[in-house]
Amino acid sequence: MLYIFGLLIVIIVIILDYQLGKQIAKKKNQSKKWTTSSDNVDVFADGQQLFDQMFEDIQQARQSIDIQFYIIRNDKISNQLYSLLIKKQAEGVKVRLLTDWAGSILFKKKWMKQQFELKKTNVPKFPFFYHLQQRNHRKVMIIDEKIAYAGGFNLGDEYVGKDIKLGKWRDYHVRITGAVVGILHHTFLNDWNGSRTVLKTEMIDGDRVDVYTTEAGVLEGNIIEMFNSASHSIEIGSPYFIPTRKVLSALLEARKRGVSITFLLPEKGDHLLTKAGAMPFLEIIHHHGVDIYLYMDGFFHGKVFFIDQKICDVGTSNFDQRSFLLNQEINLVIDNSHPLYSKMRSLYEKDLAESKEFTLQWKRQQPLWMKMITFFTTFIRPFL
Repeated sequence: MLYIFGLLIVIIVIILDYQLGKQIAKKKNQSKKWTTSSDNVDVFADGQQLFDQMFEDIQQARQSIDIQFYIIRNDKISNQLYSLLIKKQAEGVKVRLLTDWAGSILFKKKWMKQQFELKKTNVPKFPFFYHLQQRNHRKVMIIDEKIAYAGGFNLGDEYVGKDIKLGKWRDYHVRITGAVVGILHHTFLNDWNGSRTVLKTEMIDGDRVDVYTTEAGVLEGNIIEMFNSASHSIEIGSPYFIPTRKVLSALLEARKRGVSITFLLPEKGDHLLTKAGAMPFLEIIHHHGVDIYLYMDGFFHGKVFFIDQKICDVGTSNFDQRSFLLNQEINLVIDNSHPLYSKMRSLYEKDLAESKEFTLQWKRQQPLWMKMITFFTTFIRPFL
């Protein structure tokens, strides 16, 4: 009985901690939208090609290199980057590397031997349980304040296809120039300094880009607004599918209006709990006529939305409750006149072609342990 009482006390403390953290986060919420423009743009779906281009751009850096990843590792591709950054720092280039405390919890700052500046953001503080769950999931790189990257790739060997279990890693990461670089650099500096400053922007000649930084539940509202605006089609690519009740309701309401919905997910899972947590939702949307495709050629980690084939949203946010309610994310939104739109469409359609249709038979064939874990995930969905 004493153990049960103690467990209840722990659960109550966690719930109170989490609710207090939510209220504090809402009061400090710094979500923001900027309207700006871009010049040249490209997108990478292959990790090796992405890092080859990043390394080439870093080699050419003359003033500054600012990098932010949710996850950094101590492996081959990571150490190639660190060696290059150390070299550039020795040449007089200012180098800063920012990562999330929880995302890179196993990475030791001492490994860098203070050869360039390295910080971890979102270090735990009171209320502790909430802040352990709140993650800075942004991934950006700014070189000489002229070239920027943003997207879904982190830093590690698995992102260049070296994970035997997952195989080829498929993701979307944008390389972009123009006025938008200043916005992305501003978001990096705010995360680096742990403060928020105001940046006034003006439209400059180029292709329009809207930049969204979100946290504290704002992304959930943005997604619902996008779904409510759809009149013809919604197309989604995400490694995970664990929606909030409000987002799921908006998705199903769109189906009732006759909106065609396509969802691209990986057949494999990089996290056991997230794959299990998606199962009930996949059955629900399948029942309502959503076309679900399971990517087969490796592991799909891309994050993209298309609304009515007019608007494209690409960035760091997953289709899960953690991204919607907790994480700090950054996304780029463009219309179909932007050069990035056609590039994203081509990649998305190629990935659909490498996928198979979801069926209830596939779901029923999942092993018993997967079904047991699926039940367990019901209680922890916001943290998956």
